[in-house]
Amino acid sequence: MKKNYAILLKEKLLQEKINALDKNKIHIVYFSYYLNFHNLYHSPLLLATKLLAFFTHKPAIDHIAHISRFIFDEETGNFEAKIFEATMKRGMEQNDLLTKLKSFQGTCYIETLNKEVNKPVAREFEKKYTGVAYSKEMALLSGLDFNLLDKYAKPKNDGGFCSWLASLFLKNQGIDIKNIENGNPLEITPTDIYCARLANKSILYK
Repeated sequence: MKKNYAILLKEKLLQEKINALDKNKIHIVYFSYYLNFHNLYHSPLLLATKLLAFFTHKPAIDHIAHISRFIFDEETGNFEAKIFEATMKRGMEQNDLLTKLKSFQGTCYIETLNKEVNKPVAREFEKKYTGVAYSKEMALLSGLDFNLLDKYAKPKNDGGFCSWLASLFLKNQGIDIKNIENGNPLEITPTDIYCARLANKSILYK
C-alpha cells in the first residue's frame, strides 16, 4: 500500500510541534472544522456552530479541549499529547491528539497560557468528569445566551459539552473567566473562549 508523503510530512511536523510544547503549562486546543459532508455526518451540531459564527461575525470554532498530559514514548523518543474532551458518543474522555488530528479536516489552533498546570488538581478534575454524558441540548443552548437560573450555572454531573468542560477546567486551575459570559460555563461556547485571548494562539495543524 502506497503512503502519501505529504501526509507523512504533516504528521512529522505536528509531532515536532507537540515535542516542543512546554509540558508544565496549560494548553487549550481549538478545532475549526471544514463545512463539508464528512464533518456534518460525524458532527450534526456543526451546522449550528457555523450559523452562529455567521450571524455573530465571530470565528467559527466548533470544538475545544485541553491537553491533559504528555506521555513520553521511549521507543520513538516522542511525546504523546493526551486531550481531555467532550465527545457526543462517549461523553467526557481522554484521547490522543495526534490520532485525532490524523482524521481531522479543518484548522486546529493551540493556545499556551502563561501559567503552570496544577497536575494533581487536573488529575482529580479528569477523574471526576470522565464518563459524564454529552448533552446536545445544553450545547445548543450555550450559543443562545439565555439567562439561565443560577442553579444551572453550577457544575453538573448529568450532562455537559466541550466548552462547558473547558471552562470548568480553567476555573479549576485558578484562571479568571468572569469576563467570558459572566463566568457561566453553561453559556460559554468554544468561540467565546477563543475570543477571550487568554494567550497568543498559533496554528497547530491544518
